[in-house]
Amino acid sequence: MKTLTYVSTKDVSNLTWPITTEDINLYSPALTVFTDFRTTGPRVIESSTRADELVQLMRKEHVRMKIVVDTNNQFIGVVSLEDLSEDVFIKHVANGFKRSELMVSDLMRGKEDLLALSYASLKKSDIESLLFSQRNNRLQHLLVIDEHSKAISGLISSNDIARQLRLDIDITFSSFAYLYESAIIGQRNQPKKLRVA
Repeated sequence: MKTLTYVSTKDVSNLTWPITTEDINLYSPALTVFTDFRTTGPRVIESSTRADELVQLMRKEHVRMKIVVDTNNQFIGVVSLEDLSEDVFIKHVANGFKRSELMVSDLMRGKEDLLALSYASLKKSDIESLLFSQRNNRLQHLLVIDEHSKAISGLISSNDIARQLRLDIDITFSSFAYLYESAIIGQRNQPKKLRVA
């Protein structure tokens, strides 16, 4: 057994903070807004979980999307709060399902319906190019795949981009398309300020 050393906190007043890039802008590398699963594990849920229980769990955890896995922990899709909206539940109940019987597998988006961004192309890109490429994406999350290992290596969240760019928008309903409109189109449409000598 190893012996652990304890130290008094009496003379300690500093905290260690993550190293962050202070001045993130549209021309910063796209990797600055990438959530890497090697450092921040993926948030997963089994497909056999009850959908109504997952809604409560996601709200409690303050997450808007989870990666869906099977019983062998293999990636099979994603589920977001949009997929679990009250309207979606009402439609399924109207089609004869009992709300309590709906599983994540009934409401998720399967991997065969998803596109992921190549990690190799992400490494060569900046945030502006990323937003431009996602200008029609009405979703809040974009999976990133490592083509060499054939694994989902992380994701990009439109909310994270909005926070890091310090955009003055409501991130509750943001999407990549909304960010593009706000950050790129909105910036172009702002009147130019005259410089006074």
